[in-house]
Amino acid sequence: MLSDLELRYPFAPKSRRFFEAIPVEEGLASRDVLSQTESRLLNALGRARYVTHMSELIEFSSFFAAALVASQDAVLASRFSKNEAERARQLFMREEPSGKAAAMSECFGLITMTATATEDRPRYGFPFEDYLSLASKYELTKAQTWKLARQALEKGTVHMNDNLVNDLFGDCAQAAILDGVRNLRKAPFPKQLQQVKSKVLQYVPAQRARTGRGYTYVEELFKHPVSDGRHRLIWLILAPYLVNVKKVEDEEAIEKIRAFVSVAGETGGLKRFAEYNVRRARRNGLLPPTFSNLKAEHPDIYALLPKEVVVWEETRKPKP
Repeated sequence: MLSDLELRYPFAPKSRRFFEAIPVEEGLASRDVLSQTESRLLNALGRARYVTHMSELIEFSSFFAAALVASQDAVLASRFSKNEAERARQLFMREEPSGKAAAMSECFGLITMTATATEDRPRYGFPFEDYLSLASKYELTKAQTWKLARQALEKGTVHMNDNLVNDLFGDCAQAAILDGVRNLRKAPFPKQLQQVKSKVLQYVPAQRARTGRGYTYVEELFKHPVSDGRHRLIWLILAPYLVNVKKVEDEEAIEKIRAFVSVAGETGGLKRFAEYNVRRARRNGLLPPTFSNLKAEHPDIYALLPKEVVVWEETRKPKP
């Protein structure tokens, strides 16, 4: 029922739909699946060596079981997605050019054209609109490597060599896996995985809430809602602060932001914008600028701060 490609890359859309159609009791019934699940997660944490199981179906099922466990902890989710993406990249590197084109299409919907370069090394091309759509979806352009200005662009086609395509696949895989893991957080947690979860989570490094004095102005900002520049304040300051400094859950962060913007009137667009940026901040580990950095590096956004916040912060500075 699954192609070889879908078994190799379980984060592909068809693979996810297949696993979701299997009853949980059936998908997690095998002890081998549970053992591989634990091994995958411990490997992601650097606590065990991972050995691929001889059964492709057990490999396939253990990926999703591990994703369910990883969804219970932000650090584990990040380590798991990075580890699995690197495993997928290594598999992708061994594909023939036609196989790479098929994998890019199946996993990410990116239509890939292949051509042989003069030095007998394959090259690949993508319609630039499709490339931009993919880069935007996974926020790839946060890295200089994937900015459109850095790509070889000719007649509406983005051209890449073999090594760059390998890296593109890996980065897309990491983002896709992490997005999938995040979406599992609200799903009921299977009782069959409770023992695996307990064993693995004891090895996850504890996260400490950041308490730097440079962020205290944000708490004061919450006391003085504004009507201008709310979008910029959300994506640069509020969402990163709540998620990665205060360490609150997504739902609580979204509600606090909605309370902040609702004073001046919340719209449906602002609600969706808050939800998107909370998840973006968590996925990318974004931090807000400190008060001094905001003033120096983002003067346009600094100018949006209510005078009460600026006065409060300035009066906190020790006198010379």
